[in-house]
Amino acid sequence: MIRPMLMRLASFALAAVLLPAGIAAAQTMDFACPDPGTGFTYDSGVKVVSRGHDGLDCNMDRIGGKPFKLRALLFDNPSPDGADTSAYIAALRPERLWPLEVGKKIEARYSVGGSTWTYMLSVPRTEKRTGPGDRMIDTFVIEMNEHGDKGQRSISRWWISPADKFAIRYDFSDGAGKANRAVVTEVTR
Repeated sequence: MIRPMLMRLASFALAAVLLPAGIAAAQTMDFACPDPGTGFTYDSGVKVVSRGHDGLDCNMDRIGGKPFKLRALLFDNPSPDGADTSAYIAALRPERLWPLEVGKKIEARYSVGGSTWTYMLSVPRTEKRTGPGDRMIDTFVIEMNEHGDKGQRSISRWWISPADKFAIRYDFSDGAGKANRAVVTEVTR
């Protein structure tokens, strides 16, 4: 009885020594913007190109549209509809999620138009996803739960690819039945 237990203990110890260091390192991701000139095409046909960074803002060009800044790989400013999201981004401070690490959580509040929203952003897991070119990609999942003071609820999810330094998928749904998604279908360098 002791011998099998010692053999199992020895096999766990040996596995810990032999596991590649990359597995532990893969559980975190430092912030980085996509390399300048990298293009991302979405399933909607929209294409954006990275133009470098300014701190935790990635400078992006929307082909056929206006340039924007992407804060912490999550929030556009101005938004796709042209709205200034500076106050919203300042309230959420999404840069606090970086470096990404499974289990990390931040909370924030934002008030506008007589309503107050509570936000919980978290990194619940890593996940392999089908990405551009139907290849399997390692990603960090970021979830944002929103709760309004009038009972409103929504959830947003981003799948951030460390290899592409970009969200290869975004999903949104709310309690009123609205839903949206954006999937990157092509990456050009």
